[in-house]
Amino acid sequence: MAKNTVRWGADVGCQTKVKPLELRNDLGEHGLKGKRAKGALGISRQMTRKDAKADAQDGLPVSEAITQDQWSEREQMIAERAEEVRRGLGTWMSTTAANVRNYIADYTPIDIHFDQLREAIKSEENEYRHYETDDTIQAKDSHDAAVIELQQFRAKHGDRIGDRTPDIKKNVEQAIAILVFIMILEGGFNALLFKDAQANGLMGGMLIAFAVSAVNVCMGVIAGFFGLRYALNSSHIVQRVLGWTIFASCLISGLILNFFIAHFRDAVEVGLMAANAAGAMGDFSLFSISPSEVFKSMFPNIVGLDSFIALGLLFMGLTVFGLAIYEGYDRISDRYPGYGRVWRKERNAYERRQQVRNAVRDDLSDYFTSCRLWFETQQSRHVAAKREIEKAMNLLDSRRDFAIAIASRAADQERSLKVAYRQAHRRARNANRDRLGDQAPCPAYFDEIVTPQLPAFEMTKEREQAQAAIKAIDNNITALNITREWLEQHIQQVQQGLSSIEKKVIAEIGKMRDAREAKSGKGDTHVPVDMARRA
Repeated sequence: MAKNTVRWGADVGCQTKVKPLELRNDLGEHGLKGKRAKGALGISRQMTRKDAKADAQDGLPVSEAITQDQWSEREQMIAERAEEVRRGLGTWMSTTAANVRNYIADYTPIDIHFDQLREAIKSEENEYRHYETDDTIQAKDSHDAAVIELQQFRAKHGDRIGDRTPDIKKNVEQAIAILVFIMILEGGFNALLFKDAQANGLMGGMLIAFAVSAVNVCMGVIAGFFGLRYALNSSHIVQRVLGWTIFASCLISGLILNFFIAHFRDAVEVGLMAANAAGAMGDFSLFSISPSEVFKSMFPNIVGLDSFIALGLLFMGLTVFGLAIYEGYDRISDRYPGYGRVWRKERNAYERRQQVRNAVRDDLSDYFTSCRLWFETQQSRHVAAKREIEKAMNLLDSRRDFAIAIASRAADQERSLKVAYRQAHRRARNANRDRLGDQAPCPAYFDEIVTPQLPAFEMTKEREQAQAAIKAIDNNITALNITREWLEQHIQQVQQGLSSIEKKVIAEIGKMRDAREAKSGKGDTHVPVDMARRA
């Protein structure tokens, strides 16, 4: 069959590809070799006449019985040679006919009943559906639970979120990528500003700068995601107070960090100028500057910076810190806490349900494709089997004609040799009548020459078997056509059933439009999202 065959077709129809009949049956395997395979007995006519004259002179006794037992030795040999040819042809034809019968039996498929075939197709289709039942039910239950959770969340917080959908167009990966980019950008900028104050140059400045940039971005994200979102949007007073606390803490920490880095770079600049004036640039290192002293020098004038590099560091740090707060507040998830989570949960459950639905659709599509391929293969093989069976019968007829021709040729030689023998025998008897006396009359069996019997080569059994096989093949082809027409109709029905979700969506959209038109007269054009979600 095919690589992806259907299980119900494993024992129905022609299971293997139909091959032409190959008859490897030589005449030499049945004792007919050389001239004898062409019907030549290999007996000389002259030697036959000579033996007949010698037998006549010996005076064979007269017999009234006309039987082969009274034949002379020469005639017995002639009959034996001819019988060997006929017997070899008989076995050659019988083995050929047996091979043809076996070939017909091998390529005669079992009867195909379209009712049983249709039920077998449905049974295996139900098994395919049954394999996906558990996953389908589980996906449906999880999606229903997610929808209920989303509806409960919307009902509970509807006064603050309204009917809007959550702002999750920009996924988390994109927000993280932006945060990493600005962290790298700030780290690279800081590294350029710190490289002159570090013995390791740019590499040393990068280590310090990236560490500071990572802390700065993390505090900004925490301030926006866990602080500002809960402080501005949460309906619980405890979460709002906690959100304001986290936001204030992170905001103050971020500002102090950025101002500290700016003052530290200002102190480094002052240290560089002092070391350059003292000629001790080789002994200078930023690690020799005390962070506590820098922190004390920040107050009371925290914005008092003397170096433009420090001002650049401060501007860059505060910009990155503000972007991190914005990303954490508005880009990682919806501004309202928890809304994006339940929405994504429902979306993931819906996609999982659709994936299971599509998996069932794909499995059934592959199954129906295999069914179509099986029908195409079976129809072509049935036609090929019918054609090859007819060819086998034609070959058997041609071999029978060939065998009859050989047997007829051998029979003609047998008859002519016997006639030559008996004519020569009579002439010799007549010539020696005076010497033989009472023995002069020819034997009675000389009066009639036994007609050689040709093999019958009857092929009634083979013809009946071939006709029964062809009839079975025709019935199977009819059943295949009927079942295939039903299969095409069944596939259309299944596809319509699998496409019912699209029909439901269209119906729900129609309901939404009707509701919108009905409410437009009242000045309310809003349609609840839950109505669309039910589709």
